[in-house]
Amino acid sequence: MRAVRCIDRRILWAAILLVAAAPAMALEPEEIALVVNARVPEGRKLAEFYASQRHVPDGRIIELELDPASATGPLEEIPFADYDARILHPVRDFLLQHHLEAEVKCLVTFWGVPLRIGRRVLTQAEAAEFRTLDRELADAKAQIAQQVTGLERSALQIAPSYTPPSFANPSADDLEQLVLRMRTATTAIMQVLPTVPDAAARHDRFLQSIAVVEQLIGSAQTKVGMADPVVAKVAPHPLTPAELADAKQQLSQAQREIVEAQGTEPTAAGREKAAGLARKSLGLFGYVSLLTAQRNSLQTDQTESAVDSELALIWLGGYPRAGKADNALYWRAQQVIRQRHLPVAPTVMVCRLDGPSEQTVRDLIVTSLRVEDQGLDGKVVLDARGRSGDDAYGHYDQSIRNLAMLLKRKTKLDVTLENTEALIPAHSMDHIALYCGWYSLRSYVPPGTFNPGAVGFHIASLELVSLRGPNEHGWVHGLLSDGVAATVGPVAEPYLQSFPRADEFFPLLLTGRLTLAEVYWRTEPWASWMQDCIGDPLYKPYKRHPLLVPGDLPLPLRVAFEPPVTLHQGATQPTTQPRPDAK
Repeated sequence: MRAVRCIDRRILWAAILLVAAAPAMALEPEEIALVVNARVPEGRKLAEFYASQRHVPDGRIIELELDPASATGPLEEIPFADYDARILHPVRDFLLQHHLEAEVKCLVTFWGVPLRIGRRVLTQAEAAEFRTLDRELADAKAQIAQQVTGLERSALQIAPSYTPPSFANPSADDLEQLVLRMRTATTAIMQVLPTVPDAAARHDRFLQSIAVVEQLIGSAQTKVGMADPVVAKVAPHPLTPAELADAKQQLSQAQREIVEAQGTEPTAAGREKAAGLARKSLGLFGYVSLLTAQRNSLQTDQTESAVDSELALIWLGGYPRAGKADNALYWRAQQVIRQRHLPVAPTVMVCRLDGPSEQTVRDLIVTSLRVEDQGLDGKVVLDARGRSGDDAYGHYDQSIRNLAMLLKRKTKLDVTLENTEALIPAHSMDHIALYCGWYSLRSYVPPGTFNPGAVGFHIASLELVSLRGPNEHGWVHGLLSDGVAATVGPVAEPYLQSFPRADEFFPLLLTGRLTLAEVYWRTEPWASWMQDCIGDPLYKPYKRHPLLVPGDLPLPLRVAFEPPVTLHQGATQPTTQPRPDAK
């Protein structure tokens, strides 16, 4: 298991989006659509059975035309090049044609729909375009560095006390560092200019500096920046309110034109046109930002992903598929969205009803319904590793211990915490209701017997590479085979931080307020990535007998009970949006 620090990026939004709040209620059957493979009849039957049991409205089964079953069951991987045409577009078109884009908040994939999207393979034309983008990026960054260095020289000439910003890891082509250097130098120049006694010299200096800034960020953004009091004080002709409004309108129009030029399903010609517009309207920084996104969209590294995780971004067209994207439904992301009033593209929850056999899936559905009515009883088994320290491993291990402490303090549950590197011995526990542990890579060691309706997952890489492969020993296969009704697992190398934290996922579940789908998507940090959630999305095992109340949970986590802020699916066409760095 690898650990990675997620790099926050300033997001340049490509369009002005409308924001709306989802209803303040748990997920309902009428907010669900079911996705099946038309060539695997067993999956269709399971979907029909689930729809009848959960009272999902008629006309909610979306049929895909995918490859039929192999010798070991339905195919579990779809080529990268086939995903858009054979999964994304049919699902999106169905929802739009049936006017369900605003109503459906959760998709359920069934036995027969592949687990995984394979790694991207570039065509010769795409590989050539990728190399061209590399060269153009290097040239543009060199131009930016040259212009910024010139600004800094000017700042030193006019303000000898000026000190450029310092960085722990200075880089000549790091955009964030270059932006800060530009702002610092420009501010220093504007602050000192009023002290220059010669009006002509002051005017020339101002125009020279503004000319460089225009090349870097574009004329419209430069005009908007001139409303800053420091700049306005020295400007020969301060911007009028009408001129400022016009500049903002020009900037918004330029951003819309770039989005339209690139399109929701970008082509080489569309990307080239959009890049030209960005260079003209948004300056070198905007140009480089767009080129970077375009280059990322042609990356092949880290392009494999879980089908379900990719489908979550069904309304976000044309985004780079290399690496991960922030999950806007994640409770921590919701905090930032609310604090900064960010526009956010809609994310659809996706869960899977799948398993080692058809009967496993049918049993899972029946058991979830029965346990939801009766309540889930049993022990909590937590298998930590005794890790500490300020790294990803120490943090996740602490989340398991945090969960144990919370449950011992707030509930009467029988909690077992194993806190060494060793696994809980095989078959040593009984009547398990909740389980969380790690680490035994693709080597399932059953901790004991699970009560019907149990929920649990194991933190390890590649545990959902297959559900039906010959001699499959992954933890997801093992847990489902042993009767666990809901679990989580990755289809490839996911990085440790992609797992829901134990002290977030299980406490939310224990309140009985949220469904399985909501618990998972409000504690899962990333989309377009490797993780899957298997189980009935409407499952609420503690609905009748909640063991925690929201007030028992840490104060920040309580935001998970608030309606998530998200773009209403019907408010706009799918848009292009930059995403976090793949690393």
